[in-house]
Amino acid sequence: MGRLQNNIAGSSLTLPTMCVVTTLLWWLPQGGYSTDYLLGWLACVMTTYVVIETAAANALLRIRSRMVSSLLLATMAACGFLHPLQPGTMVLLCMAISFYCLLRTCERERPETDTLHAYLFLSLGSLAWPPLLLLAVVYLWSQGIYLRSLQRRSFGAALCGLLLPYAFWATAAFALADMQPFVAHASAIIAPVLEPFAWQWVVELAQSADWRGFVDGGAETLRERCLPHVAECSAFVLMTLVGTTGFVHYLRRSFDDKIRVRVCHYVFLTMQLVVFLWMVLQPHHFRQLFPLLALTTAPSAAHFAALTHTWLTNLWFIVLALGFVAVGVCCLVLPWVNVGF
Repeated sequence: MGRLQNNIAGSSLTLPTMCVVTTLLWWLPQGGYSTDYLLGWLACVMTTYVVIETAAANALLRIRSRMVSSLLLATMAACGFLHPLQPGTMVLLCMAISFYCLLRTCERERPETDTLHAYLFLSLGSLAWPPLLLLAVVYLWSQGIYLRSLQRRSFGAALCGLLLPYAFWATAAFALADMQPFVAHASAIIAPVLEPFAWQWVVELAQSADWRGFVDGGAETLRERCLPHVAECSAFVLMTLVGTTGFVHYLRRSFDDKIRVRVCHYVFLTMQLVVFLWMVLQPHHFRQLFPLLALTTAPSAAHFAALTHTWLTNLWFIVLALGFVAVGVCCLVLPWVNVGF
């Protein structure tokens, strides 16, 4: 088992193989080409390239390995609901570029340019999903605590990056005398802060189920409401297991890495924790947040896969690999089952 894990993590064929598998799973289930799937595939290609460059530039793994990008591709391949172009796909691409620029600010005497680019792509991603802009707080925390690149000039660059897309939009909207879309979008940025924990589907289930006759009434309601979300739930459970494994592993083994590498991983781990808590508290944002969870989970999970060699970790690696296969099968099979899809 140990030899299998080492061969997969260290092989130069792992990434090309995952590229082929992802492409096949992207096109074969729909049996042809469509514009939204093609654009989603192109966004996945660009995201993968940025992740490869990010892992290489920051030496996230101490060995020559492409496990970071391979894990992200495995997640995208298994989760068929992420294949069409959608706000979550655009958010993933923009955040991958933003993370690349953000990590470049570490140990820079003049981090203003990279800071501007990092927050600019964060702001561009928020055009696809407005609440994404709230993660700027986590960026500022990471720059101030981990990257040590938060200065007066870099803070000003961050504000410029965040406001630039909206300044152009507001100017164009004012010139066209149509401010309503801009105002609605700006209001949607803080909407999650004003919402409750928003477990609406749980409340609706509790209100609509016939608990006295649960076998006949409530069980059927449970089936109608929950089975259409089996693919999403199974993907979330898998990503929780993968993320927890990588999170705990890196906190235990971080002393083996150089300080700069540790700092980069801590940025990903902090964002991973924030995104996970956000998904738990407001699961109706699943489609937008799940790609971010996959992106921030990949570095620490890849560190676990590439740099652990005990029999127990090898066994757990195989279990997680089978989990990806199970989620992929689930996403392929469920659309053909008459459960309300």
